[in-house]
Amino acid sequence: MFSLFRSGSFCRVLCRSSSAGQFRGPAVGSTGVALVRQLSAAVRMDFESGQREMTTTDGVRIVYYDLGEAKAEETIILVPGALGFSQSDYEPQITELSKDFRVLAMDPRGQGKSRPPERDFPQDFLRREASDAAQVVEAAGAAAGKVNVLGWSDGANIGAIMAAQRPDLVKRLVMWGGNAYITQEDVDLYNAAADTSTWSPRMAEPFVKVYGADGLQKMWTDWLKAMQELLDAGGDICREDAKKVTCPTLLLHGDKDGFVPGFHAEFYRKTIPAPLQYKNFPDGKHNIHLRYAQEFNEIVRRFLRGEVVGETSH
Repeated sequence: MFSLFRSGSFCRVLCRSSSAGQFRGPAVGSTGVALVRQLSAAVRMDFESGQREMTTTDGVRIVYYDLGEAKAEETIILVPGALGFSQSDYEPQITELSKDFRVLAMDPRGQGKSRPPERDFPQDFLRREASDAAQVVEAAGAAAGKVNVLGWSDGANIGAIMAAQRPDLVKRLVMWGGNAYITQEDVDLYNAAADTSTWSPRMAEPFVKVYGADGLQKMWTDWLKAMQELLDAGGDICREDAKKVTCPTLLLHGDKDGFVPGFHAEFYRKTIPAPLQYKNFPDGKHNIHLRYAQEFNEIVRRFLRGEVVGETSH
């Protein structure tokens, strides 16, 4: 999931003001924008040389990128959010963290370059994507027990499921912007941005470039439908999986995230039984890894080295 709202109090929380009244997406800030622009050309070159693909056990082709220190002892896998893909969600992390780690950046099935197939959202799609992520790690030959999972939004939930289901693979988990269950409040937030034509050009452009305007609208509508179906089925995403996460976990949260309210981060904080560290960004919104890219990357790097970077639990 990611912040896609244009009206009411949610826009005031998530967006900068806009004289045109358009939804502008999460405010990255001048430093973050400059960093992303500086990184783009170099990252694209690395992506071209690092592109790989594998086929899942159910026959789906997944594109991923194998970047950074090939001989590094540990591997990072980056799991994008809803509709997102490696370059749209993680350019600053790929550039910085690949200096010290081997980085696997995947385009989830039906997203980015992992198309076809057309994106679909069955009720178990996040659990299915957790299996896909584990298969990418194995196909890349990453050492079992040496894999660090970084997940944003939907990717955070996928990461929690993967850590719970494959403790043999996952060494540490870093998650932010996720939610282990869906409430009516959440669905109302999502539906506030149902019409993708109201998104600002800056927000929509990366997705329109890959999916086309009609394709973006269809994919987003299908995702909204999937969220409503999850709510109707009881709202559970991975509450039970959260109880089974045993690897050291770093949970980050933007206090001004208007897309994923703070009670979701608090649930993960209270429920995950593993040694957990919590780090909040007082002015952060949903995209703390982009808005505060340099600080975020350094926090993650230190955590993966075994340092204390936030409030400890358990």
